Amino acid sequence: MFKHKTVVVTGAGRGIGRTLALGFAEQGATVLVHYFQSEQGARDIVNQVQSRGGQAIMVQADIRQASEVTRLVTEAHRQLGPIDIWINNAGATANSEETQGMEDTAVFERLIEVDILGTWRCCREVRPYMRTGGCLLTTGWDGVLTGLPGLPNQAYAASKGAIMALTRSLAAEYAPDIRVNCIAPGLIENDWARRLSAQARQRMSEHVPLQRWGTPEDVLQVALFLASPAASYITGQTMLVNGGGIMH
Repeated sequence: MFKHKTVVVTGAGRGIGRTLALGFAEQGATVLVHYFQSEQGARDIVNQVQSRGGQAIMVQADIRQASEVTRLVTEAHRQLGPIDIWINNAGATANSEETQGMEDTAVFERLIEVDILGTWRCCREVRPYMRTGGCLLTTGWDGVLTGLPGLPNQAYAASKGAIMALTRSLAAEYAPDIRVNCIAPGLIENDWARRLSAQARQRMSEHVPLQRWGTPEDVLQVALFLASPAASYITGQTMLVNGGGIMH
């Protein structure tokens, strides 16, 4: 489906980003695997793609830094040529070992720097290098639509809510040349979910009409659709991938 297309996935060294990078490569795309700290994970993805006859490269960058975003985008264009699809998957975690011991304000600022500013800078920087008819995808969160108390929920909702609003503004600005849409996952299997007890996971899934946690592959299928010609008349939208846990 994506043969001869170029795809950049930020934060692709692990988790959903890994599945996105591998999934687009399996569809024939040439993929740039961006990572910040997960070098080995990024290298594994590139090796896996290349072993299957696909094309993939890896680039490290700290998207909290404007100069690093500029370098990432220019390197992507240098190695790939015009960009067809840019997926803003990279995001700071507010409930992982990375943030344990951090003050509340520091956690909040971390999410703003990575999620909001990182996404905004990537979208601004890559725009001149995107092919007409291209697609930008951002990452939101379904919990933005209902609200959840306490930290880290406040910080996460604020950052993802800003991205969902930014998506609509960019869609209006970049039309008709570039489509911009947002994917907002709900309960998705990840490292944090796997640390929960079986009982906790079961209780949480009981609130989901489809009675299960989502998988990174569920997110991938929506990304493949939104980036494909089948979604050529869709822009400025937020697609919930949550089993009906929140309906909008």
